[in-house]
Amino acid sequence: MAYNFISCSDGSFLPRQDLRGWLPPQHLCWQVLKVVGELDLSEFLRSYRADGQGAAAYPPQVLLALVLYCYCKGVRSSRRIEAACLDDVGCRIITGNQHIDHATVARFLRRHRDGMKALFVQVLALCAQRGLVDLAAVAVDGSPMQAAAARSTNRSLHALETMIADGEAEVDQLMGDMDAPAAAEDSTWHTAAGSCLRRLSRLGDRLARARMARDKLHERVLPSAGEIRIKVEAAERMVARAVQRLADVTAAQQQRLADYARRSLQDQAAGRRRATGRPPVAIEAKTKVVRQQARLARAQAGLHHALNPRPIPSAAARASLTDPASRLMLGKHGGYVQGYNVQIACSRNQILLAIELHDNPSDTTALVPVIRRAQHNCATAGLTADVEAWLADSGYASTANFTALADLPLLVSLTKEYDQTRATTPRSQDVPAGHRDMAARLASTEGKQLYARRGALVEPGFAQLFQRFGRRLHHRGTSDVDAEIKLLGIVHNLNKIFRHDARPKAA
Repeated sequence: MAYNFISCSDGSFLPRQDLRGWLPPQHLCWQVLKVVGELDLSEFLRSYRADGQGAAAYPPQVLLALVLYCYCKGVRSSRRIEAACLDDVGCRIITGNQHIDHATVARFLRRHRDGMKALFVQVLALCAQRGLVDLAAVAVDGSPMQAAAARSTNRSLHALETMIADGEAEVDQLMGDMDAPAAAEDSTWHTAAGSCLRRLSRLGDRLARARMARDKLHERVLPSAGEIRIKVEAAERMVARAVQRLADVTAAQQQRLADYARRSLQDQAAGRRRATGRPPVAIEAKTKVVRQQARLARAQAGLHHALNPRPIPSAAARASLTDPASRLMLGKHGGYVQGYNVQIACSRNQILLAIELHDNPSDTTALVPVIRRAQHNCATAGLTADVEAWLADSGYASTANFTALADLPLLVSLTKEYDQTRATTPRSQDVPAGHRDMAARLASTEGKQLYARRGALVEPGFAQLFQRFGRRLHHRGTSDVDAEIKLLGIVHNLNKIFRHDARPKAA
């Protein structure tokens, strides 16, 4: 059996079968089709039935080529892609003159989120095969992108709790109204019941979004995995010390009781009475033992809290009702935007080695995940060479990052950008202890020369992304937005491939 795909064969609508005369060989349409033919789409095909049963679907390679072609031209809206299938010759060639509607395009992107993420590494491998990836230096940077949500939809924890309580009370009231008995022929009751059902549907959607926003506020105040591990290790050490101290004082008191019992037996054998003095108190009544038991209980409670942190969001914390995963963060050109922090790792010629979402307006905790993801992508794409220098600006400077990446040739600015190339260096006593090794590395001639490449590597990468796609995201939720930015990264790297393939080859 075979897949039940709609036929999108070339040329069914043309006066002749050969389509190559409609567009020149160097046109973007043919470049996209060629690259899609080099990709492994097994991840996409896995979600289709291979027994030929079910309704016919468009082939995933056709939809993927259509999406990549339109994105390369800056067309990202599914409705505009639908319109392009009518008036863009490249789209008509890709689809075989099929009019693909916007809902099909939107469902394809949502259905194949994981496939799009895996496709990023395949395109990076194609860049590597063409010799476009240079790992002499890799720069990491982040920039906000505006979410598909307005700032006015942000609510505090108190407002969300009030909204949830009021909504639940209204749902109970509506359910009670619908349960009221009525005659079957009473048209007024049926009209009111229909209105209640519509209201219940809207309330259910609003309650679901309010609960998601409330949960997101609690999730954001949770410490990171590294912070939890550090706190758990410290709490375990305190518990171990408390256990040891309790064992020591208990053993000492047991020894006193045993000594007293031995002396009492000796006195009785010798015919002496009360010569051994006042007997020691019982173990459970000994002050030191009780104090150490209380200390152990506090240490165990601290360990429980470290293992199960439940901090309370501050009164200033806000979450969006429209897209709870988005954050209020400083805009690139001033002010605040409701958006996502997008992180990229760029090599020479702005080839993206990684493009990731970071759930924090601050870049500090993004450095380790982005570098590890870039390393994973390079290894998967067959790039075995070591990166000679990882470069990042002062927004990533922290002792935790320097410790976690101590095995890498890392250069992270500790001051403003222009200060790194100056001849003068800060005094060692002005630099925190955890930053002194990095300061010495940056102060060397080689360190200054390497760090001077940071801006030229990564800043044009963001400029090219935003020039083609703008700063606004179209999807909502972490998973959908992550797949969306992966698609932007795929198209960005594909354009590097297209320009490389279009260059005249040396004789």
